Amino acid sequence: MLKKLLLLKYTFHDFFHDFIVKRNKYAFYKAIINNTTNLNIDTTDNIKEVKNSNAKIHYVNQIPPYITIVPVETYKSFKFNLYNGYLIDIKDFESLDAYMAHQFGSKSRSKIRAYTKRLETCFNISYKMYFGNIDKNNYEALFDVMKIMIERRFLERGDVHQAANDWVFYKEIFYQLILEKKASMFVIYDNDKPIDINLSYHYDNILINYIRAYDVDYSKFRLGYIDISKQLAWCFANNYHIFDLGFGNLDYKRQWCNKVYTFENQILYYKKYLPNIIIGNIIIICYKLKVRIGKHNKLETNFNTTEKNAGLKNELLSFDYIALENVIKSDIHTEVNIEDETYALLRKPVYDFLYLNFESKNKITIFKVKNEPNVFLIKGKNKSSKLLVTNN
Repeated sequence: MLKKLLLLKYTFHDFFHDFIVKRNKYAFYKAIINNTTNLNIDTTDNIKEVKNSNAKIHYVNQIPPYITIVPVETYKSFKFNLYNGYLIDIKDFESLDAYMAHQFGSKSRSKIRAYTKRLETCFNISYKMYFGNIDKNNYEALFDVMKIMIERRFLERGDVHQAANDWVFYKEIFYQLILEKKASMFVIYDNDKPIDINLSYHYDNILINYIRAYDVDYSKFRLGYIDISKQLAWCFANNYHIFDLGFGNLDYKRQWCNKVYTFENQILYYKKYLPNIIIGNIIIICYKLKVRIGKHNKLETNFNTTEKNAGLKNELLSFDYIALENVIKSDIHTEVNIEDETYALLRKPVYDFLYLNFESKNKITIFKVKNEPNVFLIKGKNKSSKLLVTNN
């Protein structure tokens, strides 16, 4: 609106994309300081030149609080905040247990430990942080699985993931970034099947958790809590100070994060160019008024639409359990394998059965009842159940 109102031709800069992703520094910045170390981040080989820079107004957005920008002496800058982000600052804590004791009550800590124990009881679970090394074929396979996870999850929610339009770009850049230790991919495996994947950027002692995905068939097991705790443990082991969960006013971020911050935005202009002095000050006055009257809250609302639209579902089937007291006679039923795509829709109700009954996937058998196409039997070590599949 300001751009049209003032007939102004200014340049917009996405700081997160240019600096965090591409490691570029604008020519009108003298230094970029990592506040956790108070050291200048060296980006001298990646200066991003801006054509006719001195004749333009520059709008730079999404500067996190652990970064301080020092513009060159010939530029004037105005700073303002627009929307919130959430991070975990662990530099003053000795261990994950110490942070958990600070951030959560004893009941909540017990629940999070129980989530991990339950997952590891029901499945053959392993954890892997790919940082500095990953096979290219494995990387591409994991990226494809992650895309499927996100599409399934957001189909349930009735939304589109914010990274959907740039998926090809992310797949192209993250492999090299992982090899250079500028990014990581954290994976939770059930045997050799990935069930939870996180993509993060790394900068010095800062981990920026950027894209999160999980297999909705395992939704009972609170994989999000588990992956955060495991990645936090990795951060402690590797002397990281910050685990940044970014923008978005979501419950899990409020629970885990000990700091809520506001992203800084900047308007910069060349001080010796008279039109910029006049127009720059007009823009600054307008933004001061905008921030003061609270119009910036609209941005916060927009970033939360995915959570608010979560009522839209894609549920075509429902599942009911009937406890069985009698021994299942396998000779009158047909055993099925839920890893076969023919029976993929059974995975979630079977995994829910494991969760509710403390059963191991390795110790159950699933049968299809003969002459009853929508009835299945789950035989566990301690519990058995009849599973009825019905159309909604």
